[in-house]
Amino acid sequence: MFDLIIRRGTVITADSSYLADIAIKDSKIVAISETGILESAKRVIDANGKYVLPGIIDPHCHIHAGVNGIYDTLDFYTASRCAAFGGVTTMLDFSESKKGKSVMEAIKERHEEMKVSVVDYGIHAKFVEANDKIIEEIKDIVAYGCPTFKLFMTYRKSGVMIEDDDILKVMAEAKAQGAMPGFHCESNALVEYCTEKLCQEGNRAWSAFPLSRPNICELEAVNRIVAYAKFMDCPVYIFHLSTGEAKDAVYNAQKAGIKVTAETCPHYLTLTDEVYQTADGHLNMMSPPLRSEKDLNKLWEGLAEGTLTIIGSDNCTFTREIKEQNLEVNEDGSVIPDFTKVISGSCGVEERLALLISEGINKGRITWNQLVRMTSLNPAKTFGLYPQKGAIQVGFDADMVIVDPEKEVTLSDETLHYGIGYTIYQGITPKGWPVMTIRRGDILVEDGEFLGEKGSGQFLHRKLSK
Repeated sequence: MFDLIIRRGTVITADSSYLADIAIKDSKIVAISETGILESAKRVIDANGKYVLPGIIDPHCHIHAGVNGIYDTLDFYTASRCAAFGGVTTMLDFSESKKGKSVMEAIKERHEEMKVSVVDYGIHAKFVEANDKIIEEIKDIVAYGCPTFKLFMTYRKSGVMIEDDDILKVMAEAKAQGAMPGFHCESNALVEYCTEKLCQEGNRAWSAFPLSRPNICELEAVNRIVAYAKFMDCPVYIFHLSTGEAKDAVYNAQKAGIKVTAETCPHYLTLTDEVYQTADGHLNMMSPPLRSEKDLNKLWEGLAEGTLTIIGSDNCTFTREIKEQNLEVNEDGSVIPDFTKVISGSCGVEERLALLISEGINKGRITWNQLVRMTSLNPAKTFGLYPQKGAIQVGFDADMVIVDPEKEVTLSDETLHYGIGYTIYQGITPKGWPVMTIRRGDILVEDGEFLGEKGSGQFLHRKLSK
């Protein structure tokens, strides 16, 4: 007897869509057949009229991440709970590496923190420096199951940025050990120059924030990493790409045979920099910032043509109070705008799937099959999770999300589960909503009810394919 059978659902893969029954036993997919053939199970779910997708993989989250002593709102249990509501069954976060500290130790500390997760999880190693001792650790880091890295090209004053000579050292050892470095691509020199110039002009309004990190800021950094990747013959990953110019740079690099993979995020595909003109513009501050409608359309173009192959959330959740804690206030209690004092970050791990269905599929920008590729198959293959995860196939983990393509939910603090008092997507009503999330055969969410068990997620020991 099977543990679970999902009957009569439309299975969506990266390449096809078909009606089928799926059988699960001992956490694995054990059979896929035409409907009505599979024997009985402890439970049968009727998915008639619904779509069955591989569990969503979020390769880019920031949970309980500290910046200048400020931490976001969620821990790994509450964040993974939000993720499960959004159809996510696997999430990857980052070590909290600091200068003068072992990266390997930071990974182990992060691993302990993540053990409360409901969804399965992995860790990217973050590098902020590259002395001989840290370079020697890379072999052990890869052996521990963390073969993907994060390096920041900005945030010098916060002690997060890694210098370019150290970038090259990390890339050299990453190549030697079969690892892949990824980059937050913003030119620190341009960020600091533009920010100082705006402050000298007395312009600290919310609307000045994107001017402090203009498109050229991302383009310069992307071009630099592309050049390094070519010189070092090292595969690289670019996190949260936000501009049309950078998309074109990645396109050209890929055509030239340079090994570069790039992601974008739902906020860059949904919102524009016009929101910075509003009184609550600071709630929409993330880095890189939101861009123009032209950039938004170029990103969708990049997804459709295959230049951008992954969509991560870049989830980093802050309450209004945390966002505003360093701001001065007027006599009436209203905050005085100063973009330099607001921490960057926004939600996304829960609403990502619904937004991509609404803004991508329903508007004819991408297909269901492309969605599966960008949110499941490509992340699994890129980050060393395949063939365990990323597809609905016999032998794979039974990670699935069932979507009701007709269900509409208006996004608000009440309909989402972050509990922060607002959402940057307030009032948007996606059509197409995850109604059941299954992780290794266990139902985590069913019809809006959370059923997951704290700490039931598993650490994923990852190895990149050659």
